[in-house]
Amino acid sequence: MQISNWTSSWSRGAALRGIALAAGLGLGAASSFAQGAKPADVGSVTIGWTKTTAGMSVVIAERLAAKHGLKIESVNFNNAVDVTTAMVNGQLDVGLLTSAHLVRAVETNLGFVQIAGNSRGNVTIITAKKLGLEPGDWKGLQAATDKKKLRIASSRGSINELLSMATFAQSGMNVERDFELTNVANFAQHAQALRSGEFDVVFSTEPGGSLMVAEGIGTLFQKPDITPAGSVHTIYTVKREWLEKNRPKAKALIATLIEAAAWLNEDAARTQAEAQKIFPVKPDVLAASLKLNRWDVRLAVPETMALAKIAAEQKFAKTDVSAQIPAAMDDSLLKELGADK
Repeated sequence: MQISNWTSSWSRGAALRGIALAAGLGLGAASSFAQGAKPADVGSVTIGWTKTTAGMSVVIAERLAAKHGLKIESVNFNNAVDVTTAMVNGQLDVGLLTSAHLVRAVETNLGFVQIAGNSRGNVTIITAKKLGLEPGDWKGLQAATDKKKLRIASSRGSINELLSMATFAQSGMNVERDFELTNVANFAQHAQALRSGEFDVVFSTEPGGSLMVAEGIGTLFQKPDITPAGSVHTIYTVKREWLEKNRPKAKALIATLIEAAAWLNEDAARTQAEAQKIFPVKPDVLAASLKLNRWDVRLAVPETMALAKIAAEQKFAKTDVSAQIPAAMDDSLLKELGADK
């Protein structure tokens, strides 16, 4: 499948797939999502997210929320920067962002607080097949850069880029100095960037990375989980003032997310069947993609502090805000629900 067709069909069919997904989940609700006594109605929350495989938790949570007296309204955005802007403007209650956006929010005093984790992994460094590199062949990559300045396609400012640059640095390579780093903001365009022959490396997310490998145009060179930041990826964040005013609603949301994460991790085939309704890629590609991601609602405080240090080192942040990170991560509701460990 050409990436242009994939991208356009994704955009044109979003509403229809959402309806189909809701119907599909609804048919299995009685068996898969066992219903208990009707809880007190706590109202609704609006969640902003971007369509990567990590965001499947939002899809499943929408179907589970009623069990916890909650209604979830989700809004899909092209990128996490737009989610952040909508949160600042009060258009969203909750944002599915990345740990890098939390670091940036702390640095700029946006008053965001992480209330739950979401995904680990989901970041991939893809090298072009034309380079002839085996996975993890950093010496070979260095030799290739000695011959010419290689071009990297990356969504600038993303956690994918930050973790990838840190992984390169840990392997003795400076991305800003040794490569030509180009902003390709839309992750859905990364495969086309590699396919065009104009780029040699891509810092991508899923299912894009797995799509490039399946097409034979790229090699999964490295998963950027070898730095002290580990595999931190997406998280659920709210504004602190919203949390203070809406704790019952936030608790119902976290209870829903705990159940959604368990549902997603429990049965890989079932999770893929639901993901297939959203991501129009071949089943083997999606299966490979989902293996690179796991859902985990726990907070990753040490790893996020390490990410803040990395952000300063890589000049993603002007200052090192690692010491301020714990205050921006609130696991009190996770503890109340017994899901903090």
